[in-house]
Amino acid sequence: MSIRVAIAFSNELFSEGIKRLLEEDAFLKVERISPPGKKEAKKTVALKVDVLLLDFTALYNDFSFLDESAHIKMILFDTDCGENNITHAIVTRGVKGVVLNNSSVDLLIKSIKVVAEGDVWFDKATVKNLLTGMNSIKNEDKDLLTKREKEVVVLVGKGYKNKEIAKKLYISEPTVKTHLHRIFQKLDVRNRPQLITYALKNPEISGLSLD
Repeated sequence: MSIRVAIAFSNELFSEGIKRLLEEDAFLKVERISPPGKKEAKKTVALKVDVLLLDFTALYNDFSFLDESAHIKMILFDTDCGENNITHAIVTRGVKGVVLNNSSVDLLIKSIKVVAEGDVWFDKATVKNLLTGMNSIKNEDKDLLTKREKEVVVLVGKGYKNKEIAKKLYISEPTVKTHLHRIFQKLDVRNRPQLITYALKNPEISGLSLD
């Protein structure tokens, strides 16, 4: 039985190249290449394919209407979008697999088959960041944070960079870095992806609305 795949990269030429590579496997059938735009993205989702292969730009622009509740088996092709963004996509958008940009064609095809069967496909570094961020922090640790530190955590969870956080909170960028250093120590997290995972798992850390 063939696996129905849809390709939705922001670069249509790249999409066509991936399509030709996938079609060399007898078990894969590319149902659609979705050009940019929400209208075309919704047509692609309506096909109910087994796997949707897309890049970061398409995920957050054309397919922004999708979230984890959509139950779409999405594989994110990493075009150097960064660990923070990958973690955010997995936790909030329901991405089931991540294929690194230096992966071979064989690994890409294997990832599609694994995800189509209902499993997940992540590299070891991504899994480590997710598990550490979700499991290493005790519930009571959030009470160690000051109000300002909680504000910083909330904004980190929303994907803001240090410069943007400084502007949002009317503080300097070095002050943001100082807050992050203290937050890392208090919560025993090692990096930003783990803090993003924590922030997304604990929306109650702040009653503030920081939109």
